[in-house]
Amino acid sequence: MSRPFQNVLVASNSTETIDRLFEICEMCDEPNIKVMLVRDNESAIESLENKNISVAILDLNLISLESLKLFSKHLCPKPVVTLISEDSSIAMRIALRAGADDVFLRTELYDNVNAFVKSMRRQIRRAAHIEDANSLRDTLERSLDELRADHHAAQHVQQNLLPEKEQLINGIRYEYTLTPSLLLSGDFVDAIQINDHLTMFYLADVSGHGASSALVTVLLKNLTGRLLRNYRRKSSFDLLSPIATLNRINQEIILTRMGKHMTMFIGIVDTQASTLTYAVGGHHPMPVLTVEGQSNFLEGRGMPVGMFDKPVFEEREVELPTQFTLTLFSDGILETIHEPSLAGKEALLLRTLKNGYISSDELTAQLEFGAETHPDDVAIMTVSRA
Repeated sequence: MSRPFQNVLVASNSTETIDRLFEICEMCDEPNIKVMLVRDNESAIESLENKNISVAILDLNLISLESLKLFSKHLCPKPVVTLISEDSSIAMRIALRAGADDVFLRTELYDNVNAFVKSMRRQIRRAAHIEDANSLRDTLERSLDELRADHHAAQHVQQNLLPEKEQLINGIRYEYTLTPSLLLSGDFVDAIQINDHLTMFYLADVSGHGASSALVTVLLKNLTGRLLRNYRRKSSFDLLSPIATLNRINQEIILTRMGKHMTMFIGIVDTQASTLTYAVGGHHPMPVLTVEGQSNFLEGRGMPVGMFDKPVFEEREVELPTQFTLTLFSDGILETIHEPSLAGKEALLLRTLKNGYISSDELTAQLEFGAETHPDDVAIMTVSRA
């Protein structure tokens, strides 16, 4: 790709000086140089507003000191070269302090032409580097703007896939908060009514952060929706088993070859039998079941989802009393709790939850201590019956 023209502004009212500067610009042998000429101070100032100038050569017999300062400020960091008439250190200091990058006597256009040509080559190349950097910066800013727009669109899609913040399904309340570390989240929750007494719910934590992890949550939502449709068409009953659902999800994640895996807790509440059937896919911390002032972590283990071709999962069942609260967390909560050890963090969770139902919003406030940033996504989900 060819470089665009570089405009070299020559400001002088001396025909002899102008002709010589044109010759010297040709001697520089730099490609894509376009020399622009102005013969009065006002036209020079006007060119600042209307032209993209790479290098300015200003004859101080024409250009005032105030105009030189304006040029230097407007073009900075691109170079300004000045011509002075008298061989005076005072005149040179004044020009340099006004912002000139180099100063030459007018007679040096003839007596010291090699030095002037060398300086002009250096200034033209310097301007080219500056303009290239500015172009790259503008391109990067446009790319970042496009990326932000894409991420906001993806965030909108992901939020639309999430369930309502609070739902009452078959007499059980499901509610959650999700705090992403970035714009998009790798944590995901859902609660799906299967029939008039069965509800499946889950909390998933995809490895990594950002768009790639959020894309897996879209896949997860699509898969569970497909399993629900299959159940209603009576073509598949995997949705009725947490362990079967984990195996289906595991197969789908591996087939994507995205290099992603997730931890996951899936539960099915049966309000007819008053039971919770659940399976664990490498998830930690385990959900906390609170009944009559006692809080305990559920038991169970299983391999991460999407990492192994033939993972091992466990399926367990517990009876649910008339009143209970089950609280689920993604592991990001452990990074926000101000306790030095994992045992201390887990003990704090149990103490906080022992008095029964606490909304996920209130838990977020209590356990994160108002943290403004999060090193990891944090999801909290409560399942309760009062």
